[in-house]
Amino acid sequence: MTRGDRNHRDHTNGNLVNSSLGSGGGYRPDLQGMRAIAVLTVFANHLFEWPAGGFVGVDIFFVLSGFFITGLLIRERAETGSLSFRNFYTRRAKRILPSAVLVLVVTVVGSYLLFPATRARETLLDSLYAAIFAANFRFEAVGADYFASGQPESPIQHYWSLSIEEQFYFVWPALLVLVFYLTRSRHRSGVRWAREFGLVGTMAAIVGLSFAAAMYLSAVDPNRAYFSTITRVWELGVGALIASAGPWIMQIPARVRPWLAYLGLSGVLASLFLIDPEVRFPAPWAALPVLSTALVVASFHGSEVHGVSILTNRVANYLGDTSYTLYLWHWPVITLLLAVTVRGPLFYGLALILSFGLTAVTYRYFENPIRHSPDCQAVVRHRELAELR
Repeated sequence: MTRGDRNHRDHTNGNLVNSSLGSGGGYRPDLQGMRAIAVLTVFANHLFEWPAGGFVGVDIFFVLSGFFITGLLIRERAETGSLSFRNFYTRRAKRILPSAVLVLVVTVVGSYLLFPATRARETLLDSLYAAIFAANFRFEAVGADYFASGQPESPIQHYWSLSIEEQFYFVWPALLVLVFYLTRSRHRSGVRWAREFGLVGTMAAIVGLSFAAAMYLSAVDPNRAYFSTITRVWELGVGALIASAGPWIMQIPARVRPWLAYLGLSGVLASLFLIDPEVRFPAPWAALPVLSTALVVASFHGSEVHGVSILTNRVANYLGDTSYTLYLWHWPVITLLLAVTVRGPLFYGLALILSFGLTAVTYRYFENPIRHSPDCQAVVRHRELAELR
């Protein structure tokens, strides 16, 4: 996620983990700013319990993830004629696993030091599920209502969204390969449009089915709806739709693009205050932050980013660069601190210092050295044309 070398930089985000390159190939500093908004709203909601809808930051991450991964895979297929699953998953692992595992280990050790034995053992079990990207199944099964306050939350609970993203990454590349295969043609004329319609149609169908499932489960089983991959994949799918519909979106007039970005940003900000734990979620209410984020993503697709300094300034981009790491650290810091102190000035101060401090140290001295290791750079050079974050 860093701003430097715009042709070759790659990073993790958070909850979500994806590239700063749009599917059109250009660097998207505005989407780094969206990552900053996403992680800060989640952090504020967890720490201060305000704004009420701050948890929609995860939905923002989902849209960005679907857009980046789909765009990168489409571009790789177009430029190289194939998709390398081995390289794709090697890069995913090198970006996601080091910090994710580090935070898991530190959190489990901290839980054994600060929690009662029973809760510490539960934390260890939660971490094992998180390590194999099944945390959402774990919390769905045990009924860990994300908004419940009757019992202490797991310090690993925020890994549920990472698990959903990784499950999407396991399935979506293979589905793309199938679409490419079904739309192949011996005649070059028309094959491009066949593939574009095939991609858009496939993802639109997935989005529709997933949203319908989310509508149903949000009404009859809100806990399952919140953690289920089936009810969340439509959010990643909306991002994937934008990447798939690139040729049409690129026709948007340049003078309209900043207005679209600000319209989308307004919708995201409105969702922080219109949505709360009492509404039906993730459907239909997640449609507000999801579609608003989609507007921001589409606004400068295939175009130079301009006129949105609120998203492209240095502070926003640094926070976007480190958003994945901050997302990983903030929740364990909050839950472990609550085991030794109560909410108040001391608690808030320590939570802010520890969360941002651990993020800065991890990002600079742990993530970057691994990311820029000779091993990792060899893979980067091998897939230079299909840069992944």
